[in-house]
Amino acid sequence: MSVQQYIARIDELLARPLTGGDTYHLVTLRESRDFAPPNDDWDELVRISEEFEGELKDLAAALDARWGPHASMSMEEYAYAFLDPDDDELPPFFRELCDCGYFGDLLYWRVGDRLVAASVGHEDKEEPVVLFAGVTGSADGFPEDAQ
Repeated sequence: MSVQQYIARIDELLARPLTGGDTYHLVTLRESRDFAPPNDDWDELVRISEEFEGELKDLAAALDARWGPHASMSMEEYAYAFLDPDDDELPPFFRELCDCGYFGDLLYWRVGDRLVAASVGHEDKEEPVVLFAGVTGSADGFPEDAQ
């Protein structure tokens, strides 16, 4: 897929209503193969991870031109909270990201009353690398500048 195709998928998410229990929508923009044995070629994993990060950078540049500069945030505190069996207070959008293993730093933009986020996720060394985007109507869990 091209950056323009990724943007079209994000536009589709923005057009979808957020109703009932749906306070967010996620979409996989691109997914690599898995790296479970016997496909555990670590050099290829590094190459693919770098390729996906490059695509995220290109997507961010296109969205910056459209909506202004993005902000970014670490998912580290949510990863720790997710792994803590006594912590069940994760906002729904961030709980879903953690459930999917998407612990990479998020890039995000305010678009009207919604937030658009994008990142590269890689749950563990055997799982696929994923370029994804999400749209949420809730700023819960985002830094104050997103409120």
